[in-house]
Amino acid sequence: MQNNSSYPQLIATNFGPIKRAAIELRPLSVFVGPSNTGKSYLSILIYVLHKFFGHQASRLLYRSPTGFKSLLSPNSNDDINQLSTSLAKLAENLSNFRTNRSKVQSDFVLPEPFGSSFKSILSNTDTTLLEEEIIRCFGLELDGLLHMDGDSSPQIEIRRLADESDNSIDFKFSLKSENPESRITIPLEMPVKIYGNSPIPSPKFSFPTEAEDYLEPNGKALNILGSRLLRTILPYIAASIWEPYGRNAYYLPADRTGIMHAHKAIVGAILGNIAMAGIRHTPDMPQLTGVLSDFLEVLISLDDNPSYPVHHRLRKPSAQLEKICTTMEEKILMGSILTQNSEITKYPQFVYQPKGRKTILPLKNSSSMVSELAPILLYLRHKVNPGDVLIIEEPESHLHPAVQVQLTRLLVAIVNEGVRVIVTTHSEWILEELANLVSLSSIQKRERASIDGHEEALDPQDIGAWLFQQGDQTNGSIVERIDIDESGLYPAGFEEVATALYNKSARIFNQTKN
Repeated sequence: MQNNSSYPQLIATNFGPIKRAAIELRPLSVFVGPSNTGKSYLSILIYVLHKFFGHQASRLLYRSPTGFKSLLSPNSNDDINQLSTSLAKLAENLSNFRTNRSKVQSDFVLPEPFGSSFKSILSNTDTTLLEEEIIRCFGLELDGLLHMDGDSSPQIEIRRLADESDNSIDFKFSLKSENPESRITIPLEMPVKIYGNSPIPSPKFSFPTEAEDYLEPNGKALNILGSRLLRTILPYIAASIWEPYGRNAYYLPADRTGIMHAHKAIVGAILGNIAMAGIRHTPDMPQLTGVLSDFLEVLISLDDNPSYPVHHRLRKPSAQLEKICTTMEEKILMGSILTQNSEITKYPQFVYQPKGRKTILPLKNSSSMVSELAPILLYLRHKVNPGDVLIIEEPESHLHPAVQVQLTRLLVAIVNEGVRVIVTTHSEWILEELANLVSLSSIQKRERASIDGHEEALDPQDIGAWLFQQGDQTNGSIVERIDIDESGLYPAGFEEVATALYNKSARIFNQTKN
């Protein structure tokens, strides 16, 4: 498979049920195939990698007493002056963004020799935290992730072209139960910069715009202001190196209906045991996987108490994401999802208000469709920003086929607004509508107005569909990309099932008539 600088290649071998997977993450990535072939394994791995690379620079420079100092120490006065000029220009761009609310932000290039120093620091990253995050998110020791043959260590590799000269960024990690091995290679020739149209969150102070305002009086080092701004942007530079794995990622696990129904009880049990710790013996709480505990943590944080400081309140979604949320409520849920603060636990609880009625129902008393879609709506409304990654396991669960089609269109709308989406699915309806929306993009807008769902179309370059195929019991599954075939569908094996059922029904019909 030919690699592309925009879509880095993730290669996983001997990883749980997966013998080999080599995929490129697109704005929309779809994992399809039989159960127990590793779709969730690969999805969780992608989530882990986002968490690791997204916080890489922060761990190195904030938690390490020498990391930030080593970045600046070997540089001359002229180098420091050049860095301060670059910071001043960045501060001016940030100020313009706040004033004009423009989506366009100039690239920030970390000048040399700081760029080389920073890449050298990143190349020597301690991957112990990656190992710990894998164990946490999967809820398994490394031995539990061994391939089913048990003889080969799981391997994770990321490859990405860094520039037109075929320089590549490489990351390789071997999950041995003892002494895991890793290798990170970042070409020194690669520009270290921030790019894209997402604004950089800034420290809470006003920016001057003159370069000398970022220097100590003697001009030999950055002052506190300059150091704080540099520390702020370094994680974003690291994220750009590992694009898209440096982005924020959110994971919506399967069985969201059960979790949402039991959310209040789960929170109450956890808080009750914490409150009584040290006073009485409490039974051991069941261990949760990291993705499930992260999901619960997000739900607990969805409390927009007006007494909170402004920076602790829930953010408001972008106008376009809010429009998508409103469409979901009006056309699919036929009502609103509301957040209420529990008087007992002081943590949020979620309720459903049917359209046109004053009645408010706890989610446990609403339909399973409402409970299934509520987390997607809450995440889009309060957590996910354009540029972030939203991973959804089995979005079709508890949904009528017609609703699956409607949801598919909304997922494409989310992707078209800049949110990267990864879904695992067993739904032929989702795949078929995705194929329709890809084909729709080849028709001029004015000519597709009469087609149902014409508002959303999907560029074929923005989707990657990956089929997980079951091998024998010792080989495990192989993951391959599938494209739309001559019939206009993704060949995921659903058609064979439908054909077999039709042939069976025809045979039964013929037998009953004879």
